[in-house]
Amino acid sequence: MLKVYLHGNFSISKIVIGCMRMHEFGLNLQQRTDFVEWCIDQGITTFDHADIYGGNHHNEALFGEVLQMKPELREKIEIITKCSICVPNDENPNIKTRYFNTDRDYIFKQVNNSLEKLQCEYIDLLLIHMHDLLVNPKELNGTLKQLKDEGKVKYFGLSNHNPLEFDTLQKYVDVKFVTHQFMLHPLGIENYKNGTMTHCLKEGIHPMFWSPLAGGRIFNPKNAFEENMKNVLESIRQELHLENIDEVIYKWLLKHSSDPVIVLGTGNRERIMRALNSIGGIQMTREQWYKILTEAGYELW
Repeated sequence: MLKVYLHGNFSISKIVIGCMRMHEFGLNLQQRTDFVEWCIDQGITTFDHADIYGGNHHNEALFGEVLQMKPELREKIEIITKCSICVPNDENPNIKTRYFNTDRDYIFKQVNNSLEKLQCEYIDLLLIHMHDLLVNPKELNGTLKQLKDEGKVKYFGLSNHNPLEFDTLQKYVDVKFVTHQFMLHPLGIENYKNGTMTHCLKEGIHPMFWSPLAGGRIFNPKNAFEENMKNVLESIRQELHLENIDEVIYKWLLKHSSDPVIVLGTGNRERIMRALNSIGGIQMTREQWYKILTEAGYELW
């Protein structure tokens, strides 16, 4: 299984398990533990969380129960989590409106909550989940440095920022942002259009793609655009002699020279294996790759 080195000796697996829907997997504790161990056996060692994931922000705790049951798994995996999104729900009864928060006290509170829920002493990679328009970059620098100095977080990155937002924060922050996580799939190529993918190349960043299958819309198109894309993917699937169109998408995402990482938000083992198998083997041509890009709405000239 390929590893992607984000900074120095720090690496994550090429395929990451996204835990946003873990509460929907319908797994009891033993089944969750078996699933995590199965992923590790396949070479998938990285699990992606956020403080807001799950019913009333409970998914980190679901994963933490696995580590409490088998604490020896902690040193075999990399844990990613995120913070900055505040949403109204039972966990936050005083919040009435969705907003973003990167204040020092808030980030410290969320990191400590995540550590408690995850039943671990440190987070491998903390991402600022969304760009806070009220961010104080100098204060954020002090916050991240203290988290690192205290051993609570080893590495840092950003999620869902545009290139200007990324560069502005990095200018003020002494710790290096080692990755950038954002959405990319054949029905949503905004991060090709706005220069985010080129920015990753410029900065030597391995991007992480969430929602690679557009939340399942790839398989169940709702309009003419989505139906056309499914037909394009099916045509290329036949040309490449692959079994499923999700394999076409994985190969399309992985072809970029930034050496990206795919975040899979599924507990379906067959789909996970297809993603793993897509890393090697037959590769799509440049013409096939550009066919998907242009049908997705990218104008070459």
